[in-house]
Amino acid sequence: MLAHLKRFSPRHPRIAGDPELGELIVVGHKRAELYGLVSERSARIYIELMLMFGSGFDTDPQHVWAVEPLRADDDEYRRVDRLRDAAWRHLDRTAGDDLDAAGRSQPGRAAAQLQQFAQPERGLSDDAGLDLQARMVALLRRAFPAKCEDIGEPALVRTVAQALAKARTFALITERGQALFVGLSVIFGAGFHGDPQFMWAGRALAEIGNANERTRIEALLRGATECLDRFWAEEG
Repeated sequence: MLAHLKRFSPRHPRIAGDPELGELIVVGHKRAELYGLVSERSARIYIELMLMFGSGFDTDPQHVWAVEPLRADDDEYRRVDRLRDAAWRHLDRTAGDDLDAAGRSQPGRAAAQLQQFAQPERGLSDDAGLDLQARMVALLRRAFPAKCEDIGEPALVRTVAQALAKARTFALITERGQALFVGLSVIFGAGFHGDPQFMWAGRALAEIGNANERTRIEALLRGATECLDRFWAEEG
C-alpha cells in the first residue's frame, strides 16, 4: 500500500515520510472498516481520499459529497464507487479555485490564500460589524468561490463554526489564531491537527502551556507554508 500511495500521489513523500504514511494507512484501514469498506480495493480508495482531502474527510462538514456513499446501507462495492466518483466530481467542480484566468494551475495560490487567514484584518473592510464567524464565511467565499458554491451555505457555515470551536480547545483565543485555524481546516482538512500527514500542526498545537499563542500561531503558519512550498515545488 505504501508503494501504491507514492505512485498515486508522488508529491506526498515531500511532506510526509514513510512512518507518517504508514500511520495514515493504519488509520485509514480502521476508518474504512467503520463504514463496512473491508475489501482491499475499498480500503485503497478510502486511503487515497484521505491523501486528497485529509484523514478526517469522512466527518469534515466541507465534504458533504462523502455522506451518502459512506452511510448508505447497500453493497460495499457500489458505495465505494459512488464515493470515489463523488470525490472526483467535487474536484472537477472546484478546480477553478486553483486556476488563473487562463486556466493554468497556480502552485503558490494555496499559500497566498492561507495568508489571508493569517491576517484577517486585511481585506475585510466590507464586512465591518459582522462577527468573526460571519467574516470567515465571507472570506472563504472570496478565497474559495467554487468550493463554497459546491458545498452550499449550510455546510460552509458548519465548517467555519466547527473550526472556530475546535480552535478554542487549543487555547487559540485571538481573532488571528482562530481565523488561521479556519484557513488551515479548509486547506488541509478539518482534522489537520491530528493528521499523520501534517505532523507540524500537532507539534505546534501541543505547546499549550509551554508557548504563548503568538508563538504557536507563527509555528502553525510556518509549518503550513513550508508544507505547501514543498508539495508544489518544481522538480529539478
